[in-house]
Amino acid sequence: MERIGIIGVGELGRALVTGLCEGVENPPDVFLSPRGARTAAELSGRFATVRVCADNQEVADRASTLIIAVRPQDRAEALAGLRVGGPGGDTGGRVVVSVMAGVGVDEVRGLLRTAVPVVRAIPLPAVRERAAVTVTCPEHPGVDALFDRLGGALPVPDEATLDVFQTLTSTLTTHYWYLATLTAWAARQGVAPEDADRYVRGLFQAVGRSLGDDTRSVQRLAGDHETPRGTNERIRTTWFTPDNAEALTRALDGLLKDLGRPGTDPS
Repeated sequence: MERIGIIGVGELGRALVTGLCEGVENPPDVFLSPRGARTAAELSGRFATVRVCADNQEVADRASTLIIAVRPQDRAEALAGLRVGGPGGDTGGRVVVSVMAGVGVDEVRGLLRTAVPVVRAIPLPAVRERAAVTVTCPEHPGVDALFDRLGGALPVPDEATLDVFQTLTSTLTTHYWYLATLTAWAARQGVAPEDADRYVRGLFQAVGRSLGDDTRSVQRLAGDHETPRGTNERIRTTWFTPDNAEALTRALDGLLKDLGRPGTDPS
């Protein structure tokens, strides 16, 4: 029987549990740490195969796949003294999946003092709807099969490549703030805030749907939504200038550099 353990039950933990269990005919047994008690209690109340353990060690003992989803800055405290695997290096068929940004495989293995295989992964909140591609490293059949059920797995050859994807992932809240800036601007022009919010959401939900057309590159999609000397072209060329693009590139380069430094906390 598949047994999933999650240490650190925040928003991502909630998304993982929902994707694994909601509307699934034979959901796995899921064991949650008491960390994030309110969310853990809510999930155990919603799903019959989800239960909250007394402590992190019980989660590790019960799980065949142990997902570490604590904040990177909390890793030392959360994982202190945790034992994963049996005595004498016996792995018991277990695997550890770390979703902590910027924390390498060797560091996770050192924190846990374990010989159990460790895989890094970058699941996105859309695993809740089983609609997100999850980058993994190193490739692991069991872990990749797990994320295939949540929207797809994308194994990459090394941690340096995974850090590139982690850098891309770190632009997510910037996108939300871009949308918030648009709604705030409209409100300053006298538009009711709730109307501005509704319109901007609808506008960019349509953009999201267009991204499902993988026959066209992102650059092609932009071109298809723009007419020469039109209003879209005007905003793109007057706001997203070469200097603006270069500033974004520098920010991405800086984060990628920090992610590649052992022991660096990128948060």
